[in-house]
Amino acid sequence: MAAPRLQTPAVAAANTLVENRSGVRSTEASSIADTLLRAPVPVRRAALKTLDAVDLTHVLAEVERETGSLYGLWADIPSGFIEDVLGESIWSKQREIVDAVPKHTRVMVPAGFGVGKTYTAGRLCAWAGATNPVGTMLVVTTATRFRQVHNQLWPHIRKTISRAGLPGFCDEVQWKMPDRWNNDVRVAYGFTAQAHDEASMQGIHGNPKLVIIVDEAGGIARSIGAGTNNLLTGDARMLAIGNPPTDDPRSWFEVMCEEGDEPGTVTIPIATLDSPAITGERVPYCLDCPPSVARHSLAIHLPAQDWVNRTIREYGEDHPYVIAKVHARFPKGGGKVIPTTWVEDAKDNEDPTGPGWVRLCDLDLDDEKATHTVKRGAWVRLGVDVAADGGDEFTIYRIVGDVVEHRHHSSGMANDNQVKVAKKILEEVQAAERLAKALGSTAKVHVKIDKNGLGHGAVGMLEVWGQNGRHHSEIFGVMVSESPDRDDPGAPMRPYRKRDEMWLATGTGRLRLRVDREAAIQLTTPNLGNNAGGYAVVESKKQMQARGMKSPDRAEAILLAIYEPNPRRRGIIA
Repeated sequence: MAAPRLQTPAVAAANTLVENRSGVRSTEASSIADTLLRAPVPVRRAALKTLDAVDLTHVLAEVERETGSLYGLWADIPSGFIEDVLGESIWSKQREIVDAVPKHTRVMVPAGFGVGKTYTAGRLCAWAGATNPVGTMLVVTTATRFRQVHNQLWPHIRKTISRAGLPGFCDEVQWKMPDRWNNDVRVAYGFTAQAHDEASMQGIHGNPKLVIIVDEAGGIARSIGAGTNNLLTGDARMLAIGNPPTDDPRSWFEVMCEEGDEPGTVTIPIATLDSPAITGERVPYCLDCPPSVARHSLAIHLPAQDWVNRTIREYGEDHPYVIAKVHARFPKGGGKVIPTTWVEDAKDNEDPTGPGWVRLCDLDLDDEKATHTVKRGAWVRLGVDVAADGGDEFTIYRIVGDVVEHRHHSSGMANDNQVKVAKKILEEVQAAERLAKALGSTAKVHVKIDKNGLGHGAVGMLEVWGQNGRHHSEIFGVMVSESPDRDDPGAPMRPYRKRDEMWLATGTGRLRLRVDREAAIQLTTPNLGNNAGGYAVVESKKQMQARGMKSPDRAEAILLAIYEPNPRRRGIIA
């Protein structure tokens, strides 16, 4: 169902003109149009509000004759187009950003979380396409991944064009308008350039005017970024907006943002702390929601102080995530074992489909309800981090092929003895064996358990239960304080202990993380350092707790699930 049209007087007048073109020229309307086009923006916008529907129709007709566009009065003021033509509300930082585009070649916007990045980019696309004569302006939108273009930015663009009743029509990632000969002309489109494929950015500049909108700019590869710069000749503009990357020092986005003082480039940071819900800035009522929604302030849609406080509490003030997402600054020096972007990508990695892939919930197993896909024949493994003396969390995670899943967590009295712990592990072992059988896996389930504290007794009990036929999995007790299984003296980061080895090995390769929020945060929390011998050392649990962070029990169960002991040490062939 198409979105309802909530047309402003300007759009209604334009549509009336399109539907009833009489060719009648009004001398008075021509004079008003000429005066408005030359008037300062505040005077022009105030004068437009005094015109009734009939007068506005005639004035827009004269504006079209002079500028080639029904909306030529707003060609130099995007914020006015958003408010007067689209009938939507924006706040001060959004207004500053969009109004900078006609004045600067490059507008770079490092942005925090939830401040309306994609909303702003979508409305700017509508402005650029509607206020210029058909065939003179091309708007090109891009992002790191095509699904960001397709699923995030273009739904905003399609809704804006449809609801405001702007000319032309949109498909999934393309906007076309008819020219005066009734030919459909492409006004805007979205695509994604493959990293390092500089040729993909060539051949775009075929119109007198060009606007490039780079959404999620923090992930744009240097070669692609350089390709966009090469297009900025003549009457060309670029808006690059996105979160600063947390683990890519000297990224293209960061370097371009540092050019904020150079001619043609302006950098406008928009931190989460700038949100009107935090600053108290008076903002208009929201005009984007459907009329059926109760009237409310635009600030309701923006992050509040509670989100900031919770994020800082969960990650820590100095975490790259906080620096980038809260303060809209570029983290310096990194220092985390597992990059935040790796975790975010792993959470976003799409589920494969097709022959050989099946959803867990389709396997006719009562305890498998998940909808993500796994490959038939995939290897099933478990990782168990046992609470130390009942103080921390007892956690179990499972990996099936390349999918990591949360299975159990508990704390306190639920973990006060090794029998309770061992019985819970046995339940998960038996469920894993049923899953492996349903998938047709020929490999034994591997269960890796941290042997410290209660874990030592749980390992012993599970080994005995295996001998008695209560399960058929292979149980491995892992002492994370031991030397690493694999030690390469020539490696640039040489782990000191097995725990360091497990952490360093996890943030590489492709995984699909289907885990809880707490586990994802814990994976990005520990700092990476070096000891006096030059070995890589991961921050200890005690050190993390000393700076106010939780013990990473969930993260370490994930690490154990992924980790495989050295086959030579355990006397088997992998």
